[in-house]
Amino acid sequence: MARHASHRNSRPFFHPPNDPATYRDLLLFEERLKTNDASLQRRKSRYQLFLVHLFLVIAFLLSEVLLQTAFLDIPYTYVLRSILPDAYGNLVSVQPHPYFASGLLFVAVTTLLLFFASGMYSEKIAYANRYIPHANKALRSFNMYLNVRKPPLRSKVSLNPFSLLFPRPQPPLETGNRSPPRASPTDRSISIPISPIPPAANPRGELIFSSRVDRSFRESYDRYRAAFERKREERERSAAMKTWLGWLRFQMPWNKAPVVQPSAVAQARTASSSTRGRAIGSVLSTPSSSRRSSPMTRASRRGTPALQSAA
Repeated sequence: MARHASHRNSRPFFHPPNDPATYRDLLLFEERLKTNDASLQRRKSRYQLFLVHLFLVIAFLLSEVLLQTAFLDIPYTYVLRSILPDAYGNLVSVQPHPYFASGLLFVAVTTLLLFFASGMYSEKIAYANRYIPHANKALRSFNMYLNVRKPPLRSKVSLNPFSLLFPRPQPPLETGNRSPPRASPTDRSISIPISPIPPAANPRGELIFSSRVDRSFRESYDRYRAAFERKREERERSAAMKTWLGWLRFQMPWNKAPVVQPSAVAQARTASSSTRGRAIGSVLSTPSSSRRSSPMTRASRRGTPALQSAA
């Protein structure tokens, strides 16, 4: 067991080339992943909104058919008075045909069944939920992980009214200097918990690396990516300030860019990169395929203007 542990610790680290061309290719790859995920999430939201509207229509038509309500008379009368004002202009309310609501209900239920039976739900909604796990499964052999975790909602709200109604129990205070029991390396009955991956600093997500990747490469790529994100935010801010709605939005106190000292930025980057490296290093493994010269294939020099400006 000791020989196996020493052999595991003696595995060499992965040293990708530390040059701007590698950073640019990796940034292109990361932006493509985040763009695909954002487009899938937008498409998922549109179809989820369609499903919500379809369920509301079915519930409304069920009340018309089963409960014999007269809510359908209001839009039916308004449409007839708009189309044929000479014939229905003087009528206060027009009752539709008895089978009109039943026919609309049949069409709505058929549309709902076809939405699930044709595979549209799995293609438009469920696939967006499987994209990130599938991408991380493929990135595992390259010692990378696409982190799209968002901070919990309670961390964004300063005052939570539910904490007053349902307070969390406080852990009991222990007296004395008691250290937790350490698990023996030969004891397999005790499972060591894996440190969770922290939420992404970027709301669009970020690509993090295993601790097997060279630390200097991780820190250099974090600085390269931070410079690109700053330029992208500046371009978006300048484009939004040209419109009166964007100018008004950026005048709000919560949308103003905070002034941060350069030393604080460097310390925050170093701390975040070391924390991400320790968290993901316990999750991802390093197979033989990770000892390549570069985790990404070289992309062509022609790319988007936004990425060329960052390089």
